[in-house]
Amino acid sequence: MTSQPQVVYVLVAKQPLTADPAAAFPWPDAEIVVVAAAGMEAVLREDVESAVPVRHVPHAEWRAWIEADAAGRVTQVVTNDEYCLEDCAALRAAFGLVPRHPARLANYLDKVAMKQALNAGGVATAGFLAFDQVRVDADLAGQAVKELGLPLVAKPRQEANSRGVEVLRDLDQLLDWQRRRAGEAGWHWEEFLEGRQFHANAIVREGDVEHVQVGRYVGPLLGFGQGQRVGSSTLPPDGPEAVTGRRLNEAAVAALGGEGSFVVHTEYVQRPDGTPVVLEVAARAPGALVAEASRLHAGVNLEQANLALQAGAPVGRPAPTGYAAAWLWVPVMPGEMFGAGPSFTGESLVQIKRSGRERNLGDSGRFGASVLLWSRDAETVEADLELAENWDWTR
Repeated sequence: MTSQPQVVYVLVAKQPLTADPAAAFPWPDAEIVVVAAAGMEAVLREDVESAVPVRHVPHAEWRAWIEADAAGRVTQVVTNDEYCLEDCAALRAAFGLVPRHPARLANYLDKVAMKQALNAGGVATAGFLAFDQVRVDADLAGQAVKELGLPLVAKPRQEANSRGVEVLRDLDQLLDWQRRRAGEAGWHWEEFLEGRQFHANAIVREGDVEHVQVGRYVGPLLGFGQGQRVGSSTLPPDGPEAVTGRRLNEAAVAALGGEGSFVVHTEYVQRPDGTPVVLEVAARAPGALVAEASRLHAGVNLEQANLALQAGAPVGRPAPTGYAAAWLWVPVMPGEMFGAGPSFTGESLVQIKRSGRERNLGDSGRFGASVLLWSRDAETVEADLELAENWDWTR
């Protein structure tokens, strides 16, 4: 049992918090402090209200700053930011805190190590080709085309939120990518997978996988800046697609390592023949509105649960609430601004962001609106999601 901390430090560097961090902890007398990388602007997602103080500290000074600020108080250090997981694990070790992150954290952060571990554990992944450093090499490009086919996907080995990801559709684009990235390390190429995309989320406690939800994505995950609407809907817990997702999540955790207490987020493609193929696995809660959908669907906000687990705070077991839920993010494209939305049959929460309330004068899509939908009738949610997906939101 973890003793009640006097102060909890929440680390963020690139991924804004999607929920009030104070609500993750049941300790009314504990001070909650967000420690953000210097220069990080959006520490909280635009719609998140929180009275938690934010302290911007240069990354290299985090340990010294926390030590000085804590001044001997009982301390916890937690994060839900992909880019802070290693730092958080190191700080927890330095402060003598119980390890909560996966013992083999590299399996969840390095996408090449991830695929190798998954494959060794019998879990199918996209084919890939790894290299130490990008160089202009027509033979290597030809090898990639032969082994992976076209199009293929260029990915950083350690990034999140699709940062740096490019779809290369022919040999000329592949060679051009080599020229643009020449000399850089930390990249690999991956097979482009056709099929429906899904995500499976669970709580992991020392190898025990507690299923929260399986969701089906709306369209591909790439292309938001080019006008692609992104979203997902929860699947009936006992349906065949949800069963497939749960089994895949269990196998992924077994292959990558289930030591610790954390949330796992697995993204995968289901091939036309029904075979699930893993794209990525994260040892943290997902972004967008997946955490809100999980709260509606299974009674657990994934982000708050992940923070609480690291701090040793109690987190109840997820259980179906009887609600289906869905979410959609809508970009506002150049020359557009948002107008009126549709009338939904089920419950809904529509938020027009600052970028959507003024005309977009840029040259690409921006995050303009978020839509959260829920109902005890799954067909109502699916119909509302289809309406939102096809609605002309802009003027």
